[in-house]
Amino acid sequence: MLYSDGKSYSNINTARSALSSFVIIDNFCVGSHPLVKRFMKGVFSLRPTKARYEGTWDVSTMLDYLRTLSPVKQLSLKDLTMKLVMLLLLVTAQRKQTLLLLDVLQLQLTDSSCVFQLTGLVKTSRPSDPKRSLVIKAYAPDRRLCIIFVLKEYLERTKLLRKQQTQLFISFKEPFKVVTGQTISRWILDTMAKAGINTNVFKPHSTRSAAVSKADARKVPINSILEKAGWKSSNTFAKYYKKEILKDTFQDAVLGDNSD
Repeated sequence: MLYSDGKSYSNINTARSALSSFVIIDNFCVGSHPLVKRFMKGVFSLRPTKARYEGTWDVSTMLDYLRTLSPVKQLSLKDLTMKLVMLLLLVTAQRKQTLLLLDVLQLQLTDSSCVFQLTGLVKTSRPSDPKRSLVIKAYAPDRRLCIIFVLKEYLERTKLLRKQQTQLFISFKEPFKVVTGQTISRWILDTMAKAGINTNVFKPHSTRSAAVSKADARKVPINSILEKAGWKSSNTFAKYYKKEILKDTFQDAVLGDNSD
């Protein structure tokens, strides 16, 4: 019945694991029962676990849009915030969750770099892992895409607004409170849409695959990609995040030749 309702293999396997902790049938934990194991093999054959996206969007499309958000001193706080969010996601290849762990009290900022000591655990954290940090260098070739430059303007603009709040990102409307993951997701999706990326297909988490896929296409060593994204195994990258970069943007799809 679970499967007929359209549940995926991973959904059913999670339920199987949960039930196994307290359901015993014929002296077997329910998840280890021969009939259940046969059923799970059938489910996997019919609907194997697969990555959400077959391809990913072209980071160049986003960068072209972010360049238009200049000069930063003339941007609204909303546009400045969204530009910083997107640059951080692309340059660090992190999840939105990590952005919630950025704290102005845990920031070392110079003209050439910034270092954030993360204030909590990320999804890939392990008990044996040292406390993680994000290290970002200035980007001299194009100041419009330089996180250091944008971050300094953001800190200056929000200094009086944040009062006692130390989380980096606060809302750009009164009462200027710290934001949640849902709010950051909306910001990401809004920025993607404005850049011309098809948000009917690609969701906020796709920034991660877009960033690492471009790095891979530019021949960045796999060890550097794994370290930046926080992965232990190249299998995670190869299976879920390494994607063909799709050149068509939403605008291209709408304005393209529809004669056929």
